Amino acid sequence: MTPLFASIAFYWFGFVKADLLEKLRVREKVERRLLHLSLHDRLTGLPNRMALEKEILDYVSARAKGRLRPAVMLLDLDKFKHVNDTLGHDAGDELLCIFSQRIVSSLGPLARLFRLGGDEFVISIAGSPDEADVERLCRSIHTEVSAPFELKSGKAIIGVSVGISFMEDSDLAMADVMKRADLALYAAKEISGSSHIFHSAPLAEDMLERMRVEQEIAGGLVRGEFFLEYQPIVSASSRELRAFEALVRWKHPVRGVLTPEDFLSIAERSGHIMALGKFVVGRAIEDASRWPQTIGVAVNVTGDEFRDPHFTDHIRTALEIHAFEPSRLTIEITESIFTVDIAIVRKGLAELRDIGVLVAIDDFGVGFSSINHLKEFPVDRLKVDRSFTKDVLSGGRETELVDIILKLGRIFNVRTTIEGIENEDQLELVRALGAGDVQGYLISRPVPANTVIAMVARPGNDDLSGPLRISA
Repeated sequence: MTPLFASIAFYWFGFVKADLLEKLRVREKVERRLLHLSLHDRLTGLPNRMALEKEILDYVSARAKGRLRPAVMLLDLDKFKHVNDTLGHDAGDELLCIFSQRIVSSLGPLARLFRLGGDEFVISIAGSPDEADVERLCRSIHTEVSAPFELKSGKAIIGVSVGISFMEDSDLAMADVMKRADLALYAAKEISGSSHIFHSAPLAEDMLERMRVEQEIAGGLVRGEFFLEYQPIVSASSRELRAFEALVRWKHPVRGVLTPEDFLSIAERSGHIMALGKFVVGRAIEDASRWPQTIGVAVNVTGDEFRDPHFTDHIRTALEIHAFEPSRLTIEITESIFTVDIAIVRKGLAELRDIGVLVAIDDFGVGFSSINHLKEFPVDRLKVDRSFTKDVLSGGRETELVDIILKLGRIFNVRTTIEGIENEDQLELVRALGAGDVQGYLISRPVPANTVIAMVARPGNDDLSGPLRISA
């Protein structure tokens, strides 16, 4: 019996050993799988943020042993949100996968693509690449991205902005180099279309200042530091008061009162223009609701505000809350708005007209396709840019251009306003040319909201049911 029991025991131990070895193999396989998942993005299969952190730490270790200067490129897709909004999130995921494949195919042996999340990617280039090497890669990336993305739900066209930084001796972690790349990306995104920017000390100083102003704008909106002033628009022939243009101001706690030239472009780039624009429209309607019903108000609107799907609803709600007649409100747009998706602009303008709000093209004549805009879009008014008014008395090109614009207004049955009138001679000339309305320092500088009430109620304007006039 002893040999039998020995055989059984040997077989049993062999079975247990085989079972243990199989369990170990399965466990190792699961662990490798979990490690892979922890270091890779599930959607694209690319290495993820954790993998990038590990790689940069490897760069830090390797640099201590030799003179290496790897490059880090931070990529952000332009118009990706628009793809999600119009074609759906499935289309956005599909685009990210195709984008990843295109970029990987354009990389050399020393470069790797990582996905940090959303539409943000990073390319690391090992060794010591120079700026020329990175430039060539950037051009290749821009070429790859310029081709339309054929998705299941439609075609998408995007761009890519790239911020570039090289690892420095003082860098000890991913955050050090990524902070510089992010500042460069911030600058690159200010350039229209696909672009790339290398980090530099002057660039960083400028970007940090802009970021500081962005934060101050956000705080200013919360603290109520923004307010409106109003500049009269009057009839060129009678000086009868037609409307006031709302002009936003910022009572900065340190720098004093600032005009839009000091902060509007930064508000647009940072996205704060949405909140600022809603404030301006709402406050202008609220203030104008206290004026005589014959007096309108004009508000400037940027292209980014048209991208807000609730833009028209916000205006409609403000009109209803203050029982303000829509025809008393004029939305002023500049010709730069037509660089936004034309379909979005057309839809927004049509919705405004359906409500009964008037639309004016501000700074008319500066754009290159002004007549086409008059033909294609519903417009009620034209405002001639003040740059023409400045030299209108010269009798040269500016006078002829103003005359042509005024004739265009008559042809298209659109009322015209001449901006920048500063003296009586300018007023007399544009009146002779047929201008409908005028605006400028000759009539009045911008005034606070409470001064508007005093202006329309002063002696000579006691009967608010009749025409109001600004005296010469």
